[in-house]
Order: sequence, then structure tokens, then C-alpha cells
Amino acid sequence: MIPKKKKTTKMASWADEPQVVEIIKRAKIAVDAYEKYLLDKMNYNELAKIMQELRSVLPMSTNDKKKN
Repeated sequence: MIPKKKKTTKMASWADEPQVVEIIKRAKIAVDAYEKYLLDKMNYNELAKIMQELRSVLPMSTNDKKKN
């Protein structure tokens, strides 16, 4: 029997860009914070600050932010 070749995962060329790395980092923090909020280990003010920090690094124009 011929062994199967291991699949290698290739990252997209944009995945190493500093802005993408920062978004991923802040998104992970936001997800963890939301979990703590759902478990009543964090209040909504703390969660809101973390979400605002995440929003500040997202590639959105000011008009896009006002519409949502």
C-alpha cells in the first residue's frame, strides 16, 4: 500500500501582513472576552472597549462605521 502524501497548508500571501496579523490578534481577544461576558466574568463596558479596539483596526471607512 502506498502511503498518502501529507497535505501542506499554504498561507495566503496577505496572511503575513502586519495589519492582518493585528486583526487576527484582536479578534482572538474579542472572542475570548465575549466568552467571558457570556459566563458573567466580564461586564458589558469592558467588552465594549475590546470591541471598539477591534473595530479600530478593521479596514472600514468612517462612512461604513456610521451605517452599521
